[in-house]
Amino acid sequence: MSLPRIRSAEPSDAEAWAVLRTELWPEAPEDHPREIAQFFAEPPEHAVCFVAESQAGELVGIVEVGLRRYAEGCVTSPVGYLEGIYVKPGHRRAGVGRSLVRAGEAWARDRGCSEMASDRSLDNDASGAFHVAAGFDEAHRIVCYRKAL
Repeated sequence: MSLPRIRSAEPSDAEAWAVLRTELWPEAPEDHPREIAQFFAEPPEHAVCFVAESQAGELVGIVEVGLRRYAEGCVTSPVGYLEGIYVKPGHRRAGVGRSLVRAGEAWARDRGCSEMASDRSLDNDASGAFHVAAGFDEAHRIVCYRKAL
């Protein structure tokens, strides 16, 4: 299997992007189409989405990258931030995820970043293994709390 083409998301990708985003973040699937439409209606300067497109024209992966003023364990600002990455199961362990991360890193470098950060749920060991394989070092562990008022 050859690596898919990595490119910036285009408006014609909206539906497939929403499907992949729902696989990544299934908690609020109704939000994804609206957020993607907003992304294309008013393209943000501080965020980008790259897609992995197979030779057959199917989107098989996405990475959403943004800029943050601060990230745990980082000492510079701004910081490139891997907000989310998803690769379809049949295309994993073939370099697609790493290619998407490299595209996000290049985008962040072009915007003056010298560090890239990310996060994951503590119980998502597969994500942890991916981050290490993609060159990330664990910087910090936190547990977040909430309280209804």
